[in-house]
Amino acid sequence: MSDATDEQCQSDKARPHTWAIILAGGHGERMREAISEWLGSYRPKQFCRFTGEHSMLENTWSRARQLVGSDNIVTVSVADQAMYFEELDMAVIPGMVLYQPEHNGTAAAVYLALAHILALDPDASVIIMPSDHFIFPEARFVALANAALAYAAADSQHLVLLGAEARWPNTDFGWIKPAAVGSGSQLTSNAVVQPVLAFFEKPDNQQARLLFSSNALWSTMIIAAKGELLWRLAKALHPKFFMCFLYLHLLNQELRFGSRQQEAVEQEISNTFKHMPELDFSKDLLQNVTQQCWVLPMTDIDWDDWGRPERILQCIERYGLDSWLNDAGRSIC
Repeated sequence: MSDATDEQCQSDKARPHTWAIILAGGHGERMREAISEWLGSYRPKQFCRFTGEHSMLENTWSRARQLVGSDNIVTVSVADQAMYFEELDMAVIPGMVLYQPEHNGTAAAVYLALAHILALDPDASVIIMPSDHFIFPEARFVALANAALAYAAADSQHLVLLGAEARWPNTDFGWIKPAAVGSGSQLTSNAVVQPVLAFFEKPDNQQARLLFSSNALWSTMIIAAKGELLWRLAKALHPKFFMCFLYLHLLNQELRFGSRQQEAVEQEISNTFKHMPELDFSKDLLQNVTQQCWVLPMTDIDWDDWGRPERILQCIERYGLDSWLNDAGRSIC
């Protein structure tokens, strides 16, 4: 992670009305056996320190601090993972942590944060960042993510997705099929945003090979957009879901102006989640608005969600990363 001086400098330079939503509520079931073997007990992978001195979540916070001010980072987890945040020094945690009462899908996590953010900053642009990603080199990613945020802030009609260059026909990931090269818009000297033709969620082997051969991209779920655009999309596509978060948004406004207490808002969040449809952000929202999605290829950036133990060990070996997993005889499961 960057030291305090560097982080403050980055925060001072942050573009106004920009926020980061950090998704930190996953359980990572495919990693459960390996993590239990490695650590002697299980903990979600975003709270694990696989390399260096910091956990995957702390590394995500470090990247977010280079994009937005520290106060403008909203992390969303679930109530049963609060213990892992309590282990951390409060000075390490940027912005605010919000807890879902239970797992209600990735869309609920995004919109819980958005209900809070838009109550404070109606003109907000946001970048959504899962907390369990390996990204290398970081500096190149930050520059590209900044370009995506700038584009999203200036275009209230489109979402900008960051797509990773596929290294093999992976069936674990979602895929993005972009339009032909040359049909997009130049963001920087080496970044071109392209229209999205289609999304493919965890394809079978044959489909994955076809996508790989056609230069489709891995979906990272790193997305930049105007908050108000995301708000409108939920209202149009899933009205019942939207009304739940409109209510929470109004509660947050009351909280901001002192007419509602924090404890009361937290209780209402718990009550509201009991009646909320469970939606996947990618499947139930993005795939229904393909025409409003652009993709920005993460050229020359290595990305992985580290969803399997062998991929963690491969990255550690490929880049010579400092890790206790380099211990001789360490098994992967």
